[in-house]
This record gives sequence, C-alpha cells and structure tokens, in this order.
Amino acid sequence: MLKQIHQMIKNIHGLVLVLLLLGGFSAAHAQENTGFKLGGLPLVSYNSDDGFGYGLRAYGTYKEEGYDPYKYQVYVQYYKTTLGFEYHEINLDYLKFLGSPLRWKFSAGFSRTLNAQWYGQGNFHDIRREQGIREGRIPINENIPASPDLVQTRFNGQDITFNRKALDAINDPGKHECSFEAKNCTIINNQSREVLRQKQNKYYNYDLIKPFFNASTEDWFGDSNFKWFFGLRGQRYKVQSYQNDIDSGDRLPNDRTLIDIEKPYGYDATEGRRYVNGVRVALSYDSRPRDREKNPNTGIFADLHYWGTGSSTGSHYTFHRVTATYRQYIELFPSMFNDAGQELVFAYRVQGQETFGKAPFYELGTITTMNESSDGLGGKRGLRGYAANQFVDNVMAQLNTEVRWTFGRAKALGGLDFILLGYYDVGRVGETWKEIENRGLHYAAGGGIRLVQQGSIVVNISAGRSKYDSHVNFDFNHMF
Repeated sequence: MLKQIHQMIKNIHGLVLVLLLLGGFSAAHAQENTGFKLGGLPLVSYNSDDGFGYGLRAYGTYKEEGYDPYKYQVYVQYYKTTLGFEYHEINLDYLKFLGSPLRWKFSAGFSRTLNAQWYGQGNFHDIRREQGIREGRIPINENIPASPDLVQTRFNGQDITFNRKALDAINDPGKHECSFEAKNCTIINNQSREVLRQKQNKYYNYDLIKPFFNASTEDWFGDSNFKWFFGLRGQRYKVQSYQNDIDSGDRLPNDRTLIDIEKPYGYDATEGRRYVNGVRVALSYDSRPRDREKNPNTGIFADLHYWGTGSSTGSHYTFHRVTATYRQYIELFPSMFNDAGQELVFAYRVQGQETFGKAPFYELGTITTMNESSDGLGGKRGLRGYAANQFVDNVMAQLNTEVRWTFGRAKALGGLDFILLGYYDVGRVGETWKEIENRGLHYAAGGGIRLVQQGSIVVNISAGRSKYDSHVNFDFNHMF
C-alpha cells in the first residue's frame, strides 16, 4: 500500500503538466464565443487494473447563438495503457440533429482488454489463494493429483510437492526404509515458484477484443427535473485464451486458464466473433445544480436503466438487465465552511442490478447507467479496494459513500478547487435478491485528493484498501 501511495505522489508531477495543458486548452476556447475551433486534451491516468495510461483527445467544437453549450462537438481519442488496455473512439454530440428538437450522441470505436479478469461467478472468493496462484506460491488444483499422501513444502529455496514418504526420508533418513539418495521415493510436481508463476500468472485472465457503436438521445420532460433516454448499442466480442501462450521474458507456456477449465457461458467467443447488440431505455430524476453537474454540492440524481438483447437486435445471446441507481449530494455545515471559502459535501450512491436470462461471462459483470459504466464489484468504479470484476453475478448491489472537503481554491487556470476525499464502499453479489443480506458483505475504504478546474474538469488521485487487496486510481471525474 505504501509503495502504491508513493507512486501516486510521483504521478502528481504528471498531474501538474495535465492541468497546465488543460489551462491552455480552456484559454483557447475562451477567445471566441461563436464559430468552429479546435482543442486538445491529454489523457494521463493510472489504476491498479490497467497500469499507466497515455493518449490524446482532439476536439472540434462549433458554437452558434441559440445553442448551449454548443451546436455540435466532435472528438477523436487515442488511449492505451501499459498493462494492455486500449480504447480508441470517435464521438459526435449534436444538438437539434437534422432539424429535430432532440440532442443525439454517436460514438464508434475499438477497445481491447489484454488482461480482462474472470474470477468465477459468485460472492465468495479466496482472494489470498488467487494472489498465491498468480505469484506461483500455490499450484492450481490440476497441477497436483488429489492425494492425502502429498505434502507441499519448502526445500532448497523452492516450493516442491513431495510424496509423504519421500519427505520423511529427507527429514529423518535413518528411520525410514525409503532412501531419497537412492531415488526410490517419488517426488511429484517438482516445480519451483518461478516455474509456477510463469505457468499460472494468467490463470484468471483472458484477452477481450471489442469494436462498438453507440447512438443515444435524451431530453427533459418540459421544465421538470425528469429526463428520458433512449439508445442503441452494437458490440462484437472476440475472446482469446492464454493457454499455451508464452509471456514476454518467460520460457514456459501458460497452463489452462480458469475460463478454459470452467468454460462459462459465452466461452464460444473463443471460437468466433459474437455479437451482443441491444437497446437501452432509461428514466431519470436530476435536481443537481445545472451549472455544477460535474461537481455537485446539492441535489439528487437517480436513474432506472434497462438494457436488452436478443435475436431481434442481432445478438448471439438473449438477456435483459435492469439497473437502479440513486445518488444524493448533501452540503454539510454550509455557514461554517462557506465563510472560510470552503465546502464540505457528503455524497453517496446506492445501486442495484439484476440480469434476467443468460449473459455471457464477459458481459455478466457490466453495470451500465445513463452516464456510467463499470466492471463488476471492484475496480475504479465499484468497490475501490478490489480488482475489476472481482465479484459478479446475476444480482449485484453496492453502496458507495464519499466525504468531499474543498479546503482550498486558487484563481490559476481559470479557477482551481482542491478537494480532500475520504470514502467507504460496501457491496455483495448473488444469484437472487434473497442472497443480498448482511452476511458476506465486502468492504473497502480509502481516500485521496481531487482537483476541479473551472468547475467542470475533475482530476482524481485516490487509493483504497479492502481486507486482502488494494486499488490505486489516477484519472478524471468523480466516481458518481
């Protein structure tokens, strides 16, 4: 954990550069009120699942009177990380598209997760064992024949599994007929920790490739705080197993991975491309201040989101998913903090999701709302002390809480707020809602710092810890 925090501190140097570039970008935009203009946003990030990220988003924005915040905006993005995640996209946001009163958003792109994670379906995982398997400290079950006569021990600096008689002969050769030197006792699975690491470090991973297309529109119901949303999503998946692959720097191929052993529903994507196309519909209530949607201090944002796939949408799989999310922002002791030029906000998110039908394993953990997406209970958008997709099932529920203290403000870069963050997350998954109870809850806690530029660009640096694991994150935006 200390090493990760130290790495976060080193990242602040990169953060300063990002903010300077953002300041230049914002200043360029402020020079004109109408017409077409270009801008750029450097993409610098880090999290425990994907490693260091780097890339660029280039914007083209056309402003015209009567259109707020613009008539249309298009951007092109290139983004890649050191641990093999990439996300490239072209995006168009168009107000009153084709003369209609509606605002439409379109995006098309390509994503690849070289180290996508599958720990199995369910709420109970032996995380220490999972870590031991990755590091080569614990052989996976299929590496050792099931027998009470086998003993794993440390011998000559290596983790070796012995026949019990052979081990007795080594420890006390004078009292056993079995002679280790004469090699008439069996040594089984004589694999060092380094050998096991090379063969097992991809045991919970697979390669996930996905080109995609999205189209969506949304609008308010009159002057109310209610909004409707409709969208289409096209996705084509390809899964590649790491069985028999040799990682760079290693000399031994990977053993069978967990998806090769379990062959979960959707494993057929290893044989050919599979489509998961669907329709999205949502209703929301949003009473956040309109000028503070990116960094709210009061209000409620709740949405009910439906995502459905089937043969009628050109999908290889048929399933439906309903996600309910309630977020609230409460300003605490405003008179005391505002007088000092500060702000204290308590924010929380309650989220529940159920999947009906059979979703492929690589989609089972996806949580989608109107504006958010995450991978299972874990990672940077879920329980922030576990790996992404650590816990997935048909039913998933979580509570995320944050205290955001704006302890300082500066006029630099068009206005900069400094926020000290503390958070606590709790969640659970199950096959049905009957399993979502107090027992078996997973907890994570952490904190960090966030910087808000001009009230709309949020930079987040945080670290969280659970019972057996930790997660570090450096990216943009509040989690909710």
